[in-house]
Amino acid sequence: MNLRNRVAVYFVSRLFWLMVIWGILLVVSISLFSFFLRDHQPEASPLSMDRIAEDTRIQNQQIDISPTVKEDLQNNRMWLQILDENGNESFSYNKPVSIQEHYAPGELVSDYVYPANKGYQLSTWYETIDDHDLTWVMGKPAASNNPFYYWANNLWILSILVIGIFIALFFGKQLGAPLLHVVSWIDQLSKGTYEEPLQKKKRNNTKHKVYQDLMLALSNLTSTLKQSRSERELLEKSREEWMTGISHDLKTPLSTIKGYTTIMASDEYHWKQEEIRHFAKTMEDRVEYMEQLIKDFNLTFQLKNEAIPIQLKPMNLVSFIKGIVEQMEKMPDAKQQTFSFETNQEPIFYAIDSKYLKRALENLLANSSKHNPANTSVRIKLQQTTDSIHITIQDDGIGMSQETVDRLFDRYFRGTNSAEGNAGTGLGMAIAKQIILAHHGDITIKSKPNIGTECRIVLPR
Repeated sequence: MNLRNRVAVYFVSRLFWLMVIWGILLVVSISLFSFFLRDHQPEASPLSMDRIAEDTRIQNQQIDISPTVKEDLQNNRMWLQILDENGNESFSYNKPVSIQEHYAPGELVSDYVYPANKGYQLSTWYETIDDHDLTWVMGKPAASNNPFYYWANNLWILSILVIGIFIALFFGKQLGAPLLHVVSWIDQLSKGTYEEPLQKKKRNNTKHKVYQDLMLALSNLTSTLKQSRSERELLEKSREEWMTGISHDLKTPLSTIKGYTTIMASDEYHWKQEEIRHFAKTMEDRVEYMEQLIKDFNLTFQLKNEAIPIQLKPMNLVSFIKGIVEQMEKMPDAKQQTFSFETNQEPIFYAIDSKYLKRALENLLANSSKHNPANTSVRIKLQQTTDSIHITIQDDGIGMSQETVDRLFDRYFRGTNSAEGNAGTGLGMAIAKQIILAHHGDITIKSKPNIGTECRIVLPR
C-alpha cells in the first residue's frame, strides 16, 4: 500500500475509533442517568393528594384537614403543608422543624427532582378553594439520604468533558506527532542541520510506521545532503590546493619565459645564434606545457558536460595499444622502466574514438611511469571475452593508499605519495575516466603500498 492510501486509512481508522469511544461514553451516560433517575425518583405517595384536597376545609380564614387524613399522615410518617399563592405556609401538620415555611418559585420543582438534596421526598397538588389558590405539599423522609446521588449526574457530566479533552489530546498526538516530526525534520534540513530530530528513537511506533516511506525518503535525503556537503567541502579544499598548484605550474614557465625574454632584449649582452635558439626552444617547451594545461581544462569540462561528440569507428585494438606502448617506451621518463604487452587474441576489433581513447590510455600509462621509480615493470594486457573487452595495466611500483585510490578520479586531486611529489594538473585521471565512460565502459583501480597498482578497463561488446 502506498503512502497516500496508508495515510488515508490511518486517518479514517482513527476517526472511526474516536466515534466508537464517544458512542460508548454516550451509552454509559444514558445508562447512568437512567439508573439515577429510575432508582432514586420520589416514591409514589400512599396517600392521594386529590383526596387530601377534597378533605381540606376553610372556616373563618382558617385551613384544616380531616382527622382521618391526619391519622394517615401520622401512620406513614409524613407531613403536610398548604401554601398560599405567594408560597407562604398557611397550614402544616406533623412537619419537622427543619422544613421551611416559604418556597421560592421553582424550589418545589428542584426538591421534587432531586430529593436527596435535602433528604426528603415531596408530592404537590394545586387547586382553588373558595377563591383561595392553594398548593398542597406532602413530604416524607427520603429512602436514602446519600448526597452522592444528587451530585452524581453533575460529576458525570464534568467527567465526560474531561475524558473528551483527554481523548482529543490523545488522537491529536496520534495524528499530529508524525507530521510535527516531519515538519521539524524539514526545518532542520532547511537550516543546514543534516540530522533527524531527537524523536527518532520513537520512530518505530505505530503512528510513525504509517509514514515509513516518507521517513525513509527524508532519511535518504538527509544522508545525501550530508554526503554532498562533505563532498563539496572536499572539492573546495581540493580546488584550493589545485589552484595553488596550478598557479605554481603556470608561474614557473612564465618566469622562465620572462627571464629569457628579458636577457634577450637587454643591450648589455650579445648572444650567439645557437644561444638564441636554445632560449627559444626552452620558451617553446614552456609555452607548449601551458597550452597543454589549457587544453586539459577545456577537455575535462567538455567531457563532463558531454559537449564532445565521440566518433566511434571500428579499429584493431591490438595494433592500436601496441602503438601507444611503443610511444611510451620512447618517453624520457620511461626509459629506465620495462613495458610489456600481451593479448589472448589477434586481431580484436572494436568501435572507438581513437583520438580520445589514446589520450586516456596515455594518461594511465604516464601515471604508472611518472609516479614510480626506475626499474618498475609495467604490463599491459588485452583480453576479449564473449561479452566484453578487458584492458589491464599493472605495475609493481610503490602503490597508493586507499584514500588516494578513492579520490584518484576526482578533478583537481593530485596525489602526494608519488615519486614526483604532487606535480601535474590533477586532471589526467579524471579525463581518462570520462573518456572511458563516454565509450560506455568502466574503469577501476586497485592498489597497495609497496606492492603495485592495477588499472582495469572494461568495454562492453
